[in-house]
Amino acid sequence: MLLQQSAEAEKVTIRTFKELHKIFRQKSFDSQLFSIEAYRSCIRQCADYYARRSLLSAKALPWEEQLIKTMWYGLKLSLPQISIILQKSVPVLKAQLRRVREQLTAQEDLLPSGNLSVV
Repeated sequence: MLLQQSAEAEKVTIRTFKELHKIFRQKSFDSQLFSIEAYRSCIRQCADYYARRSLLSAKALPWEEQLIKTMWYGLKLSLPQISIILQKSVPVLKAQLRRVREQLTAQEDLLPSGNLSVV
C-alpha cells in the first residue's frame, strides 16, 4: 500500500520477508509479538526505500503522516494498534491524523469543481 504496485515494492517485500525469517528462526521467537515485528519490519524497509529514493514530492504528505494515513485508512487499524506498532501515544497519533485530514481536505479544495457528467 505504501509503495503501490511496482518492481521496487516487490524488492522491499522480499527484504521484509528475509528480515522476518531471521526473527522467526531465533530461539527467542515470540509468536505473540511477531505480527507487531512484521509491521515494524515492513515500515523500516519502506522508510529506507523512501529515504534512498526521495520519492515524495513537495505536495505529498511527509513520510510519518503517509504511514499513519496508510495504517488508519488503508489497513483500517485502530489507534491503539497503531500506537503499539509505531510506539507513539494515541494523542500524538490523533494530532497526526488531524494534520493528514487537513492536508487531504486542502488537496480536495484544489481540485476543479465542475459538472463532469456525460451528456
